Amino acid sequence: MTRNVTGPTEGEQLVAVFERWATTRGVENSSVKQYRTLLNRSVEPYFGADGIKCVTPQRIETWVQWMSHTCGYKPSTVRFRFNILMSVFSWAIEQGLADANPCRQVTFPVSGARTYREQRAEVHVPDTKTVLAVIAAAPRRYCGMLWLMAGCGLRLGEAMGLGRDRICFSQKSITVDRQVACDRDTGSGRYGSMRLRHTKWREDGEQGRLVPLPDVVALALRRHLRDHPTWGEADLLFSNATGTGLLYPYYWYSRIWRPALTAVGVEYFKSHSLRHFYAASLLRQGVPVSEVSAWLGHTSVSFTERYYSDLMPDAPDRARLAIDGALGARRPEALATDSPGLFGVA
Repeated sequence: MTRNVTGPTEGEQLVAVFERWATTRGVENSSVKQYRTLLNRSVEPYFGADGIKCVTPQRIETWVQWMSHTCGYKPSTVRFRFNILMSVFSWAIEQGLADANPCRQVTFPVSGARTYREQRAEVHVPDTKTVLAVIAAAPRRYCGMLWLMAGCGLRLGEAMGLGRDRICFSQKSITVDRQVACDRDTGSGRYGSMRLRHTKWREDGEQGRLVPLPDVVALALRRHLRDHPTWGEADLLFSNATGTGLLYPYYWYSRIWRPALTAVGVEYFKSHSLRHFYAASLLRQGVPVSEVSAWLGHTSVSFTERYYSDLMPDAPDRARLAIDGALGARRPEALATDSPGLFGVA
């Protein structure tokens, strides 16, 4: 949906300001696409023709309730949309389009801690048996993509955008700096055409992340290169079925991913769960979360910790061992002898 946003006017509609915020700040096309979806589904249906200066904290509170009870959004989704609208108002104040940010006076009904707990609960980590079975059931032409997601933590678009020159078998590493995305401008103000671009949260020309290449994944990639030609100027490993263009996500899900799950007989889960499997496998082996975060391409270590802290079940044991090593100059048995009752049964 394209709207007339030619310039600020007195009492401009919130919807129009939101549109300008989404499209004039130089953000990625994929972000513009996401913001417009949010606008069309959550903002415009509720606020309609409301002027931005007329929106009150009470109006925001009822909007939050509307998203929760009428739309049925999860608390994490509601909070995300709420935070986006707060950013819109902050930007509008800077542009002289609004006098105050009503979101700042709203007490969110669900705490941030609870939201994060629920987000972590939504993370699905398939077991190793399931991962290997799904990979074996996938078409040979695309098995390498599943190996890259489960064994190197690549996002689906990053696996689609991997070129031959980004693989260094001798140094056992992969450079991840491109992805296939459905966010090319179609010329109509909408973003839905396919293109190969730099990775998420990175600028053109910025160096990508270097990811370790395990032997099992290297073997799968060598087999793929032996049996299938690369495609295009970028020598992409994975093209569409005819080898004449980029691989579309809808084709991936309908013709590759879902049939593989059905063949194995497991309930549907997103292919992004293979990335969760990668993170969980590393963290459970004691790999530092800072390194896992870097290899996943997260914007911060805190983001990784927030999503995967529950996937480190041996962390308490390692904490106890660390403190016993640091403070255990005197053995507990000796302390018990010196201080009777100190280690008695509670």
